[in-house]
Amino acid sequence: MSAKNQKPHKNPHSSFNFFPPRTNLSKRGTGLSLYVVPASRCEKVDCIDCAADASVVSAVNEGIEAAREIVPLRRPWVMISVNDNEDLHFRKAEFDPADCPPDCSRPCEVVCPANAISLVEGKSTVELPHSTRSPGALKGGVITERCYGCGRCFPVCPFDKISVVTYVRNATATTELLKRDNVDAVEIHTSGRQSAFFRELWNHLGDAIRYLRLVAVNLLDIGDSTISSMNTMYSIMELQLDCYNLWQVSPCCFKL
Repeated sequence: MSAKNQKPHKNPHSSFNFFPPRTNLSKRGTGLSLYVVPASRCEKVDCIDCAADASVVSAVNEGIEAAREIVPLRRPWVMISVNDNEDLHFRKAEFDPADCPPDCSRPCEVVCPANAISLVEGKSTVELPHSTRSPGALKGGVITERCYGCGRCFPVCPFDKISVVTYVRNATATTELLKRDNVDAVEIHTSGRQSAFFRELWNHLGDAIRYLRLVAVNLLDIGDSTISSMNTMYSIMELQLDCYNLWQVSPCCFKL
């Protein structure tokens, strides 16, 4: 059965509202993004997407319980995101602060919404006229745990020193996360161009899929090949898929 003609899974809610929107950032520097949301909106949140990290999942669930003590709401599902290969959503910024000019205005540090870049001047022993010292080399750099790959720092670096480091979530760790009782869904990010990567990840997740309420697949719009790619991936999942299945097609307009 083609993905285009297959019978869609019945949605348990009127619509899914994925959270958070990238607005109203209220706190910085914690490694987690916090948002100010009207109480009326909390009642409409069906699914919270977060990183496939045990500490992040625990923090999200703690936040949900804290919110439910304040506002009566239906508990939203918790969804973790993984990738089968390089993906724009799974990247970090990286640079060597020793390569940065000491007198740089550090626009990367200013523009970072997560306070994930910290630069300090090191001490210098080079004497200059009038009893001054030359600026020491910068120390610090990107705090990996805080960086979520938004990309704001890349274009503002006046010396083009910041590079992109992509990564793939560990499939074994993801499998263990899916078996926990506080994870309800998984979102698989894929380019859709090479089904082998998707098959490898899906096979690795194995029986852990049966613990889920929803499997979402986020793939790029690759034109005329999109439907064919969806059919291929669905055939890979079909035998183990015993929950809701959501497909998301993203514009193919980003470059790593």
